[in-house]
Amino acid sequence: MASTRDSSSVPLAGRTLLVTGASSGTGLAGALAWHRLGAEIVVGSRSAASCAQVADRMGNARVHPFVADLGDPSAIDLAIGNLEGSGVAPTDIVHFAAGGLEPILRPLLRLTAGLRRMAPSRERDQAFADGRAEMERLVAATSATGMAVNYEGPRRLFERIGPTMPDGGRIILFASVWSEMAGAGCPAFYSSVAESKTRLEKWLNTEAREAALRNVAATVMVAHVISDTSTGRLIDRNIAPLMTPEDQSAFRAAYVTTEQTITATTRLLLGPPGLKGLLRRVYQVGSDELTEAIAPEVRAVASRVPL
Repeated sequence: MASTRDSSSVPLAGRTLLVTGASSGTGLAGALAWHRLGAEIVVGSRSAASCAQVADRMGNARVHPFVADLGDPSAIDLAIGNLEGSGVAPTDIVHFAAGGLEPILRPLLRLTAGLRRMAPSRERDQAFADGRAEMERLVAATSATGMAVNYEGPRRLFERIGPTMPDGGRIILFASVWSEMAGAGCPAFYSSVAESKTRLEKWLNTEAREAALRNVAATVMVAHVISDTSTGRLIDRNIAPLMTPEDQSAFRAAYVTTEQTITATTRLLLGPPGLKGLLRRVYQVGSDELTEAIAPEVRAVASRVPL
């Protein structure tokens, strides 16, 4: 029996989206939303069991696994080979997956818990300085992990899949406001993630336009804290309270939600593809609207996040 749904209800029909980090959080929300809009979804995850769970939620229709740790080049190559062997060719890539914070989360939570119990004093100021120094040491010791997952892995993925993407295909990747502050204003605990994400963006903006991705339009979506994710909740509950009351209010007013982020990303997927071979930057602050620039005061408050 022919489908009774018209094309307006499945505007992504005919598109195959590879969504990294698609088994949880914002990536999962996006994968489910775009599947409902008619797309075939390639579920990127480190876990085959997680891919299977997502497929079950999609009714095991128009869904394919992409099981790979982005920090492992051989796993990426194997997953791409499996896609090719199945005849699955992504038309677009939406890159949510990120890493690098995991090794420092426990020390970060310990530090913030102690600082929140201290009244303003010289001792508290010294504890902040000591905490930032500890974060810098931990980040330096674990930076290779973040670079592998946030730069080397995605770059390999784009280089391998880019040549098979159709003319006008899209790559959308996500960054934080802090990613633009690498080396100046970025909190110490986030600096490795910021550096690795910035390096990927620079590669996309230079080498990619002359190489395999010349027919692909790439967009970096710079979002503020996504408040209902695990990382967003950690920042809101443990780090934001260390700011001044005025900065806390301004910082939280710029939060976005998963739903707002997926709504904004869907607009990018359904809108004009943009200029092929060039990198576009858009910003999402406080709503599902996208802008071409970010207000200086938002950047200033974000730069005052401690640790």
